[in-house]
Amino acid sequence: MGKIKLAVIGATNYLERLTECLQNNAPEYLEILNCKGDQELPEFLVQMQPDMILCDEGTIQNENLAEHIVQIHLADHKDVGEEKKYIFRYQRGSEILRQIFQIYEQNSKKSLVCRCKTVEMEMTAFYAPGGHDFLLPFSVCYASLCGEKEKVLYLDLSEFSGMRMFFSQKDQGNFSDLIFGIRQKKERFLICLQGVLHHTEQFDYVLSPENPEDLYEIQEEDLACLISLLQEQTEYKKIIWNCGTLNQAAVRVMECCGKVFCLVRDNVYGKYRKQEFKKFLQKESYLRLRKKVLYISPQMGSGAFVQGTDMLTQLRSGEFAKHVKKITEETTNE
Repeated sequence: MGKIKLAVIGATNYLERLTECLQNNAPEYLEILNCKGDQELPEFLVQMQPDMILCDEGTIQNENLAEHIVQIHLADHKDVGEEKKYIFRYQRGSEILRQIFQIYEQNSKKSLVCRCKTVEMEMTAFYAPGGHDFLLPFSVCYASLCGEKEKVLYLDLSEFSGMRMFFSQKDQGNFSDLIFGIRQKKERFLICLQGVLHHTEQFDYVLSPENPEDLYEIQEEDLACLISLLQEQTEYKKIIWNCGTLNQAAVRVMECCGKVFCLVRDNVYGKYRKQEFKKFLQKESYLRLRKKVLYISPQMGSGAFVQGTDMLTQLRSGEFAKHVKKITEETTNE
């Protein structure tokens, strides 16, 4: 998936500072370009082929632009209509970038599933090559620890993760219902979310699809829309993803996370799986994901849990919780 190109057109001091700010805040799949002179513009457009153009009003005539280019204007006043593709210039660069993506997503066919990094919402994923018994308790424990400081949402994309049994949930709303609801009426997103949301003291969560086949039908556009709506309409500061299968949806999710904790067993078969997974990530198309993966090997067995004591309580404050906190804080990229 190639980079999206945003060209800032103009030579004013403000536009130079804005270009630098956007470059510092842009996710790695977004390339920020700059063209200072009107005379250079025709050649610049042919050579660089930007997807978006950001400029002062009147700088460029629409008839001179290719049909696919989304032109966005900077305005000196806040009272601007979305249909005119204007952005108020005097605000934080990160907010300008968020609005740029919002306008582009509404006016382009190219997907923006990874744009979550442009706003104040952190995402972390958990995955285990070949599976791992501790994938569920480890990720749930991590969500509980994070939930002590900020509002957390846990999303389960695993096949038969055991989460329903763990939380004693009967069959009801799950991730499939959430995606279906967004496809039907995304303007009623919050109502749809409330219909599938479950709660603990530390975090909220959505169960995985009851039918694992649904995981393979989730499209990139579905995820882009979901992440966008979570950013814009909820107060969650952190999203934790349990990715139990390396399908298309899981890969796209992991690519836009800040960290991907990869659980591997500390034995000969675990090492084999780790080596195969690392070899798989050497492909150029998985470069973005490779940079985010952090390998961890939980050293505590089932003996870390005390029989007869509430499991969720132990995941929040027991010996296992201390182990999870220690290993996730100490782990670095290999």
